[in-house]
Amino acid sequence: MKKLAILAAMTIAAALAAQPALAKKKKDQEQEQGQAQKKDDKFAYESPFPTKATWQLRTINGKNPPAEASLLIDENLRGTGSSGCNTWSATLYPVKGHRLAMGPVAMTKKNCSPEVNNFERAYLTVLRSGPTWDLQGSTLTVKSKYGELTYNRGL
Repeated sequence: MKKLAILAAMTIAAALAAQPALAKKKKDQEQEQGQAQKKDDKFAYESPFPTKATWQLRTINGKNPPAEASLLIDENLRGTGSSGCNTWSATLYPVKGHRLAMGPVAMTKKNCSPEVNNFERAYLTVLRSGPTWDLQGSTLTVKSKYGELTYNRGL
């Protein structure tokens, strides 16, 4: 009986000694999961990115554009469109905070009037500058410190 009581006491003592180690292990696992979640959230965005839709530019900085411009973002996050005079293509990634990150731009090399060339430069500068985007119904607004683009969903 005495041996049984000693064995029971040793088992209880071992279990109590192991509790802090188990608690620390559990806390470490929770911290690792939290860090992994933060890494996953780096490229998360709060609402659906407007892919697979054609967007027609309605205004640039509150004014009507001097030429037609459009934006289409496909399911592979490839942006294409017209910039007034030329057509362009680039990768467009949504990043946290409703921001856009644009890769290198491939563009045709047509020459247009100075007014349209200036518009095209301003238009692409907004898109390349890491702008924020907001979708309200069928209106997409893209803003940066270089300007604001307002699009309507095309047909």
